[in-house]
Amino acid sequence: MSASGDDSARGRESARGLEKTELLGRRLRKLRKDRKLSPAEASASAGIDPQDLARIERGDSRVGLETLFRLLAAFEVDARELLSLDREETASAREPERFRRELPG
Repeated sequence: MSASGDDSARGRESARGLEKTELLGRRLRKLRKDRKLSPAEASASAGIDPQDLARIERGDSRVGLETLFRLLAAFEVDARELLSLDREETASAREPERFRRELPG
C-alpha cells in the first residue's frame, strides 16, 4: 500500500474513533441529565476534574479505562449499556452488520 493509502486509512480510522468519542460523550451527558446531576456533582461523584468531564461530554477527549470505570460507577450503569451502539445515533453502527452479510459462511 502506498504512503497516501496508509494516510487515508489512518484518516478513516481516526474519524471513526472521533465519532465514537463523540457518541460516548453524548451518552454520558444524557445519563448525567437523566439523573439530574450537575456537571460538578457528576465529576465529584466520579472523582474526576469537572473540566475533564466537560471535554469528554463534548467528545473532545478520549476516555481512559480508569476514568471509564469511575464514570460507570458514578452513573450506576454497566459498560454494556453505555458502550452498546444505538443504530439511531450513528451510521457506523451498521458497519458490523454489513460486514457479517458480506462474509461467506
